[in-house]
Amino acid sequence: MKTFLQVFLAIFISLGLVLVGAILFFSLFFESSPEIPDHAFLQFDLSGNLSEYSAPDPIEEALGRSQLDIRKIRDDLEKAAVDKRIKSLIFRPELLNVGFGKLRELYALIQNFRASGKRVYAYLGSDFSFTRDYYLACAADSIIMPPDANLFLTGVRSEVTFYKDFFTKIGVEAQFLQIGKYKNAPDVYTRDNMSPYHREVLKKIINQYYDDIVQTISKSRNLSVEKVDYLINNVSGFTGRQAMELGLVDTVSFYAGLTARLKKQNKSIKKLSALNYSQEPASSLKIRNKRRIAVINCIGIIYGGSETDNPMLGKMLGAKTIIRDIQRAAKSRSIKAIILRIDSPGGAALPSAEIWKAVLEAKQKKPVVASISDLGASGGFYIAMAADTIVATANSLVGSIGIFAGKFNLSGTYEKLGFKVESVERGSHADLFSMLEPWDKEEQAIMHRIISTFYRDFVRKVAQSRKMTFEEADKIARGRVWTGKEAFEIGLIDTVGSFYTALKIAQRMAGIPESESVRLIYYPRKKSFMNELLGSIGAFVFQSDRSVLLTLKRLESVLQEWQNKPLALMPFRLQFK
Repeated sequence: MKTFLQVFLAIFISLGLVLVGAILFFSLFFESSPEIPDHAFLQFDLSGNLSEYSAPDPIEEALGRSQLDIRKIRDDLEKAAVDKRIKSLIFRPELLNVGFGKLRELYALIQNFRASGKRVYAYLGSDFSFTRDYYLACAADSIIMPPDANLFLTGVRSEVTFYKDFFTKIGVEAQFLQIGKYKNAPDVYTRDNMSPYHREVLKKIINQYYDDIVQTISKSRNLSVEKVDYLINNVSGFTGRQAMELGLVDTVSFYAGLTARLKKQNKSIKKLSALNYSQEPASSLKIRNKRRIAVINCIGIIYGGSETDNPMLGKMLGAKTIIRDIQRAAKSRSIKAIILRIDSPGGAALPSAEIWKAVLEAKQKKPVVASISDLGASGGFYIAMAADTIVATANSLVGSIGIFAGKFNLSGTYEKLGFKVESVERGSHADLFSMLEPWDKEEQAIMHRIISTFYRDFVRKVAQSRKMTFEEADKIARGRVWTGKEAFEIGLIDTVGSFYTALKIAQRMAGIPESESVRLIYYPRKKSFMNELLGSIGAFVFQSDRSVLLTLKRLESVLQEWQNKPLALMPFRLQFK
């Protein structure tokens, strides 16, 4: 049976390679630039989680499954501002689920595009539109909404799920040690409610985001702060007609009415999707065609391998990939500066330190600027602080300078499932990394000593990079998460701004005039074809095999990757509703 499965898998992989190879061949053979109408309105359909950057994927491109990301949106808007064929812009936010750092940057990007003199329309055409959809719509010249569609402005809510009681029921024991009273990442496994420190930080973040929402709506819609606050807290839900009566939208109309309005202004105007337009090279518009600056995207949970997508953990920031890209950009004669575009909650401590070292070495050769998107926390901040300058939006989440380590004891789960494991060992702590034995007091002391050493080193490096004493750095560390606005006030970052703020700083440091349109070289350059193919096959196998034992073994392999290791990871995962 085993031989049969091996033969079947070999045939399956071979056929997959032939099929995908054929698709790639024909897609490359017939590849051409997108057809751009002489008169077009550019449409952005924005929904769900918009990734910061997706490296070009040969499989997705061959199958026509590429998706918009923040980089494509930013580049599209920059091109469209100078492209005479693009007459106006429509964007349709539907159930957006981006963080408030990205949301603020998207808002600023649209505002900047309006300086070109081209009109921007926001269409809230979903059955239900929510706060983030409307926040972004406020960046437009006009907001249009169907008369019977619904808009909900309900404020900001963050939910945290605690697993302690669930783990008890399934026989899992979670043991964790942490340095820093605000380093609350393990709390979701070891507590059944929020600690006072956890709640304190969340309240401050929520308050800042709520105030930003109210002030942004107030300014863009010419409504008083008091009225906006009243509408959120006392009305909350609006039909299109009600929203227009209250000044929240400009016109009630269906999508066909909006496009008819554009055609009335220009009979030959046609729709152009932002995704198709992203294939148009910037150089064709005589921009981004001079000196080069590298943009190295540091996205996801930091670990020691290559960049990948994990079925259970999501986007993984592979130190091996990032270090390779940093070294290549540093060695390149044509690249004049490096921007680290960071969107990471942190991860494993040692890989974070390895990336930090690579950044230090790179800035000996050319300027390095860190630009933080939604997250530059813990390990994400560790790699940012090695740069010459750190830039973050007011709503970015940064800091979380702390460390923790832990393990999961699955012996209770094994017992509930009827599995029995026996072992033979020699050495007082041979079971330190076993997932079937808890730490004893001596082992806890060993782990505490390790993470304490790493914490002191982390704080010492923060103090050096931010020109503080150790005591000053330790006071604002202790695992606490700060917004970009707060981080600027306490000296953790240098400037509150966007990606373009970081770009201007990088140009200035490299001796390039800010008016020059530099060419941006994005890293990673592309995804590995073989890694993507094998990853897809692995995901297929992962999904198709449902046996309890193999599922448990897979869970063990994921936990084994993280437990008993010092982790520089954000203390909580913020999910805003």
